Formats: sequence, structure tokens, C-alpha cells
Amino acid sequence: MKRTGAKDGSVPVQTKCYVNPDKTENEVLKDCLEYLKQKHVFHNRHDVGSANIAGAGFAVYGIKDAGDIIGILADGTHFEIETKRGKGGRWSEGQQKRCNKILETNGVYLLVSGVEELKRYYSYFGYFNKNYGKVLK
Repeated sequence: MKRTGAKDGSVPVQTKCYVNPDKTENEVLKDCLEYLKQKHVFHNRHDVGSANIAGAGFAVYGIKDAGDIIGILADGTHFEIETKRGKGGRWSEGQQKRCNKILETNGVYLLVSGVEELKRYYSYFGYFNKNYGKVLK
């Protein structure tokens, strides 16, 4: 049987439309945050990490494997957007599991390699829609 992903369970990401392949993940993230702000979609930048805090010890913050952007649509639907660099990247096994959990609970999960992809989802669906065809109003 031929493996579809890497040994670590990650799979390559390919864009669904033309995006600038030279953009870094940080540039893609910045563009997506600006676009959501322009569209008045409630969202927050999400980050995960750890730090050694003087006097307090080691601390971990954020939700492991969550998207780079987390928000709520006007109808109350939770959404997450995972951004990748323009020329693609790898979607980790943990991120894939998180995506499945979000979709199972009627949330929306998008994997984008450029703001062009995000705009395409937005214009095609009206809002990001898990049902791909029903526009949320």
C-alpha cells in the first residue's frame, strides 16, 4: 500500500487557486487578518508556544494544533483558518485531527495558502460555510 503522507502523518498542502508563491506564512496570515477585518468578521489571531517566565517557571499557552485565526460567524458558527506559505506547506496530523473535530461539531475549518483563497471562499459562499453551497445569512 502506498503512503499518501509523511511518516509523521503530515500531508502536503496545495492551493485551490492562484496565490503568490513567494509569500511567507506570516505574510499570508497578515493579509488574511486584514481581509477579515475589512469584512467585519469577528476573529482573533491565535498563537501557541511556551516560555520560561522569570520567577514563575515554564508556561505553555494557546491551543495545540488550532488554526492561526479563530473566530465566530454572525450566526454563531465557530471557524478556524490555518494559513500556509504561498507555495504550500505541510498539514500536520494534529491539525488534521483538529479539523475533523471542528467539522464534526458543525464548525468551519479552512486551510489557505493565500488571501486569494480566503477571498474565494468568502465570495463563493457569502460566509465560510461547512455545507459548501448553502449561503449563511
